[in-house]
Amino acid sequence: MIEQGGLGQKIKALRMARGIPLSVMSERTGYSVSALSKMENDRLGLTYDKLTRLTGALGVDIGSLFTDHAQTAVHAGGRRSVARKGEGRNIRTGSYDYLYVSPELSRKRIVPIKGRVHAATLEEFGPLIRHDGEEWIYVLDGVLEVHSEFYEPEILHPGDSIYIDSRMGHAYLSKTPGGTEIIAVCTEQTDSLVYGESPAAAADDDAMPPRAARKPRSGKSRAR
Repeated sequence: MIEQGGLGQKIKALRMARGIPLSVMSERTGYSVSALSKMENDRLGLTYDKLTRLTGALGVDIGSLFTDHAQTAVHAGGRRSVARKGEGRNIRTGSYDYLYVSPELSRKRIVPIKGRVHAATLEEFGPLIRHDGEEWIYVLDGVLEVHSEFYEPEILHPGDSIYIDSRMGHAYLSKTPGGTEIIAVCTEQTDSLVYGESPAAAADDDAMPPRAARKPRSGKSRAR
């Protein structure tokens, strides 16, 4: 069963252990106090961009949310994690189903995710999302439509991929009934947060950063 199970409670425990009030978290993340309260009580879905924003505000690694065991620093380059088919931490949100692979490893330089995209329109998806780092998306099955802040929408078929700066507003839509299956590899950079144009204006209902103003696309060259 895919579920969100307790991530909000872990975030709440980390916040309280550090003595950070919700008002301060609101200033750091751009999410309203009521939206943060919903997240902490597992009443609002936690997508990857939300998790990176929250863990960045707390000063913790995103991997700490997926394991109950503290991991000591390893200086030799010999750590590894083998993930069998279907193993990992499953998260369900409105627009995506995520499978976080090798969640027991903290302080990873990359975050590997297998996902299924469900949202079919921008209206269903909501505002474009943005977060620190970069990401690579590879289509396994179905047709994916990629919207981004500075480029025309791109259609990807099985075997196609796209690499983007995650700080650029973006959205992934499924053009296939039943969803589009993807592999995502994201870099995790939590030293700085990207709030968008007006973090204080984040909506309570979906707690997403505001959609960036779309730039004129005519005459833009397309990165390949």
